[in-house]
Amino acid sequence: MSDVKLARTIQRFQAKIDSGSYYEAHQTLRTITNRYIKANQSEEAINLLYEGSIILSKHKQYASSSDLILYLISIYKQFNIVGGEYKGKLIELINSIPNQETNNLLDISKQSIEWSRSDINKFGDNELHNVFGIKLLKSIQEDDEDVKDEKDNINESDKVINNEEEKYKLFTIAELHLILGTYTSVPVYVNYLYQWFESTEGDGVDAGLFLSRAIINYGYLKNLKFVKESRDLFINQLIKTHTDYEIIEENDNKIYYFKSYPLLNFLQLLIFTIEKENSSNKFLKLYDQYKSVLKTYEILTSIEYFGKIYFNLKLGSTNNQGNILSSLMGDLFK
Repeated sequence: MSDVKLARTIQRFQAKIDSGSYYEAHQTLRTITNRYIKANQSEEAINLLYEGSIILSKHKQYASSSDLILYLISIYKQFNIVGGEYKGKLIELINSIPNQETNNLLDISKQSIEWSRSDINKFGDNELHNVFGIKLLKSIQEDDEDVKDEKDNINESDKVINNEEEKYKLFTIAELHLILGTYTSVPVYVNYLYQWFESTEGDGVDAGLFLSRAIINYGYLKNLKFVKESRDLFINQLIKTHTDYEIIEENDNKIYYFKSYPLLNFLQLLIFTIEKENSSNKFLKLYDQYKSVLKTYEILTSIEYFGKIYFNLKLGSTNNQGNILSSLMGDLFK
């Protein structure tokens, strides 16, 4: 499609939108795109869908805009189109959809990640994971703010429970995207975990329970850079307001030892252990020492799996863990 022809088509499309004929405009654009696909004019179809989706989003027609984004991804797949330019267009369109449009975002995320998977990156593109993880997590935070504003109007406890259940399901999806994301994903993820800890602090829960999510998830992927960054970000926030700790240093290793947070102490020691080769004996000693704590917080099996992937140890029910890495993507496509 020439620039002139594209401009004319978009102009007609814009006129229908301006008159409020959203459905007609949407269907007309799909019809024209179909013609280009039949003629193997993929570039023209992509440009048309891109422009149309942007316009629909500006007019808050998010369902229609999302439909065009899904159509765009299907063209990427059909014509084996890859590359930074096309990913950039897709990310721009995704960001034009509000965070609260979670159903649309979830549909788009499944297709986007599937398109971006390759032999080199079997879990999909890290930048796309980062975008979806941040948007879905923000949708939860925005919902929390809305609930606070409307707290006095909530009278039915069932609605609150259902909301919490759905929120947690959404969080687990956002969490998967963030752990498969970029370096930018780490502070977003860890800051949320720390805020979660702060919201439950009066219940006497070990701070390590919240940090353990990041350590275990990044640890499964053997992403030690992100493991250590998660630890540092979380503990740096914690020590600003919690001064009941002792610093223990040995061989350039620093531990912030909290008497009230044994799981947090364990995680710091665990990180130093898995960093070093031939540390299986140290791992076993640490495992035995903190086994009761790990059972209390129901992460014993996860730590036993660490023993397998880092030191080839067979502990507890490790054999029942399955392939953790393969299951990550499976969870995203449920």
